[in-house]
Amino acid sequence: MAKVITLPRLSDTMQEGVVARWLVSEGDKVKRGQVIAEIETDKATMEFESFEGGIVLALVAPEGETLHVGAPIAVFGKAGEDPQEALAAFESAGGAASDAASPSAPAPDAHGPSPEAATQAEAGGPPTQAPGGEAGETPTDRRIPASPLARKRAREYGLDLRAIPGSGPKGRVIVADVEAARAKGPVAQAAAPAATAGRFVDRPDTRIPLSQMRKAIARRMAESFRDIPHFYLSATIRMDRAAALRAEINAAHGAKVVSFNDLVLLAVARALEEHPRVNRSFAGDAIVEHGNIHVGVAVALDDGLVVPVVRYANQKRLTEIAAEVRDLGERARTRKLAPEEMTGSTITVSNLGMFGIDHFSAVINPGEGAILAVGAIRDVAVPDGAGGFTAAKEMTVTLACDHRAMDGADGAKFLATLRNLLEHPAAMLA
Repeated sequence: MAKVITLPRLSDTMQEGVVARWLVSEGDKVKRGQVIAEIETDKATMEFESFEGGIVLALVAPEGETLHVGAPIAVFGKAGEDPQEALAAFESAGGAASDAASPSAPAPDAHGPSPEAATQAEAGGPPTQAPGGEAGETPTDRRIPASPLARKRAREYGLDLRAIPGSGPKGRVIVADVEAARAKGPVAQAAAPAATAGRFVDRPDTRIPLSQMRKAIARRMAESFRDIPHFYLSATIRMDRAAALRAEINAAHGAKVVSFNDLVLLAVARALEEHPRVNRSFAGDAIVEHGNIHVGVAVALDDGLVVPVVRYANQKRLTEIAAEVRDLGERARTRKLAPEEMTGSTITVSNLGMFGIDHFSAVINPGEGAILAVGAIRDVAVPDGAGGFTAAKEMTVTLACDHRAMDGADGAKFLATLRNLLEHPAAMLA
């Protein structure tokens, strides 16, 4: 009998997902292990390898539609079999038929396709869409041949599909066309509403559908603020020697191989060695003091953020941390991180200094006991001890702590050590 393929659980926190793109069509012959779709989860967009072989009898899930884990997305079988019979049996069994067809444990390769491959896959895919169109579309929009992903991007950017020339088969608008129209500026923007009385223009609100990543951020941050009693400690650190050391290292390598954030990460890891109470998390009926030091690095994306993890950070050299952070950041921005690279951190560092933010307070990631918010390095005048002033570089950091797992003195001692390490950074290279 034909088998129902269900939406798999591709990460520990995944509760729902979206078929971002089908890579097969109805009637195709699929082998076990073949990549059949790209699935957008709460952490990344990942390739989904089929656990079954056979003929694609039906693609049940439209591209772009949010589904719960375990929901049917396709039916595989032999030529001539009726997919509706398999779906009916699946429903009557309460979903039990999906267990063999789509296990939830294995996580496939998270290395998504290149932009060129994505464009080719989209251009060659069937021009299907969810019945009745998407929220925010007009009937005219639904008559325009466009891929589901192109429609989604056009809505997000506020672009009028009718004004975008399509380069796909038979003039179909694909996501590359939408991105190109956006890059051109206001030419392809949806027509602005007519001016109301006087000099004011009434512009409508835009309802932006939540991506899986945005949903996960909303859920986890609300959980954190609801359940974790935060307290905050701030410290101002002289960064003159750190700046000089960084300049010396980069000059020796002939390139910018080390950032200030890399120095902060190393200092955080070394400070945690001396203050293991800050390397704790609350676990209901116990406090977990983590034996290893794994530092999460917050990386901003266009539609959210992810936190890849530098594992065993206290056991690595500065240049090792710098190379690893650079690699993780690049792959985070291209959505090529594996789920396991974004789990297991025991503390997180969030840096907004590059945006000119002097200081801020961050929200603790559930499962951790602290997060360090790093501000910009500022040129300031400080007393020179002789009645005058001298130029200096200063940086403010703010540590958010879970009061269930540690107390104020624990965080204060940690910050004192962190300050000393960054104000005398050569000691960390010994």
